[in-house]
Amino acid sequence: MFELLAIFIALAGTIIASYYDLKTTEIPDLLPIVMIIAGILINALDLFFTKNFENLFLSLLNGILFAAIGFSMYFGGQWGGGDAFLLAAVGFLIPKNFFIKNDLPFFFTYLTNLFFLGSIYMIIYSIFYALKNKKAIRNFKGQVKRFSWFFLFLFISFLAISFLFSYVFFNRIDIVLLLLTPTLTCFLMLIWLFSKSVEKSFIKKIPVSQLKVGDVLMESKRWDGITEKEIEKIRKSGKKYVYIKSGICFAPAFPIALIFTILYGNSIAILLNLLSLI
Repeated sequence: MFELLAIFIALAGTIIASYYDLKTTEIPDLLPIVMIIAGILINALDLFFTKNFENLFLSLLNGILFAAIGFSMYFGGQWGGGDAFLLAAVGFLIPKNFFIKNDLPFFFTYLTNLFFLGSIYMIIYSIFYALKNKKAIRNFKGQVKRFSWFFLFLFISFLAISFLFSYVFFNRIDIVLLLLTPTLTCFLMLIWLFSKSVEKSFIKKIPVSQLKVGDVLMESKRWDGITEKEIEKIRKSGKKYVYIKSGICFAPAFPIALIFTILYGNSIAILLNLLSLI
């Protein structure tokens, strides 16, 4: 009963956070705080009725570790504060995967799924964004043209490395594997260039008169929205225009990773098992 309640709150909370993030690019501060309090209370009640300390201990451990990772991402300028709190909330709510008993620890599995499936989500998000934003497409085409010589150098270099590696360690040449490494390397480079192109299109120049609370200034090292007091200061400085930045709304990755974790377990372990069958 407690397990299902915790999972329901975690799913509902992350879905609500996703809605607000996509609609307003902000996650309400109160939402993850309520989720954290609910997680601690639910697992404390579990201890009271079952006399088993495991779930409460794992809940506190997961929550603290998730908070440390989330705020490391925040202070590193990769996440907003809402994302960091949301990750901690999931940790406090769910101590372990109750449905897949033999899977890796929930802490490791959820983080793996969040970053792996989150990366796929970000690529899909970027593609849809780029299709609607001609500036992103222009940036990407320009970057590919600029680095075309580097792609050729990268492909030839990794082809040579793959050839030597196969010959020295396996005494045989597999054409498929030989071409796979340089092709995959160039593909990952393309993805990186694409993400950088989309990232540049998130930067906008706006009149100071249009600046509003919650906008993130381009020079900000963290994803902290500007306050009314800071807006007044900028207006008094005499500036006419400022650059603001937005980013990919990452909150939807949280319920996606959570659903996958509950139903299937560790995505990387599943992928490796599938590759071993090929």
